Amino acid sequence: MTKHTPEQRQLKYDTMINRTTWCGPYAVATVCGTEYEEAYRVIRTIRGKRHAKGVSNDNIKKSCKVLGVKGKWKKLEKRTKLAKFLPTLEQGKVYIVQITKHVIVVDTRDFTTIDNQSRKWVAMETSPHLTKLTHEVFEVENPDLPVPSDWWLFPSMVA
Repeated sequence: MTKHTPEQRQLKYDTMINRTTWCGPYAVATVCGTEYEEAYRVIRTIRGKRHAKGVSNDNIKKSCKVLGVKGKWKKLEKRTKLAKFLPTLEQGKVYIVQITKHVIVVDTRDFTTIDNQSRKWVAMETSPHLTKLTHEVFEVENPDLPVPSDWWLFPSMVA
């Protein structure tokens, strides 16, 4: 079984212009196990705006709750680069991590990350965002992500 990876937004059929896939709705769609467009619509409704660009951490938390996923934001005592922050995360959990002007999803069950820019699960140590500052972290209590198929490699991480 592979992990959920939301698709990129579709073209506007009347203009054939690519629509932007924003990082906030992409992170919500990933941890909630839904498609991007559904997460985008939920965030737009919560914000009361026409778009979901530049969403707040509160918008992300409320959107996750609407889609059935709980969690809480934790402010960091000291901002640190993502490369130094990732090893401090508790193993066996899923997080949305706010870095400078961006959010990514981190899965410490198999040590991978994903975001709207790559749209692929990659090893944490190969993330292109390692030099960015980490601001806050959203610990997801009940992610709608299947346990990675290679869970037997890390039996201590599977509850």
